[in-house]
Amino acid sequence: MKSFKNHLRTMAGGMLILTGMLLATTVALADDMGGGMGDMNGMSGMSSGTGSAPASVGHGKGVVKSVDTAAGTVTITHGPIKAFGWKGMTMAFAVKHRSDLSALKKGEHVRFDVIQDTQGPVITKIEELP
Repeated sequence: MKSFKNHLRTMAGGMLILTGMLLATTVALADDMGGGMGDMNGMSGMSSGTGSAPASVGHGKGVVKSVDTAAGTVTITHGPIKAFGWKGMTMAFAVKHRSDLSALKKGEHVRFDVIQDTQGPVITKIEELP
């Protein structure tokens, strides 16, 4: 009878160890698969929406391709934006102050400040380059 009890204790201990190892492996895999969203799967500079750190500001220069006052957006072909690790590209930006859109014209060279909002990149300041 003692042999059977010892066998049960050994099996229970083994199951406990196995359960702990399985839990540790699951946590490690979740972290490796982006569970922490540290770099949002390669989207460098995109906010994960956690914490209350102030938004970093990117600075860009580019050419206005179009202005959509109804949507509150401007499409700009811009050079690299180092703060976010972005290469040069053409993209539409929301504009924080819609009044800034009234002075913009297609083909105009501009410099702008942009932040990462929960909805995407938002221009906080834009001005024509001399």
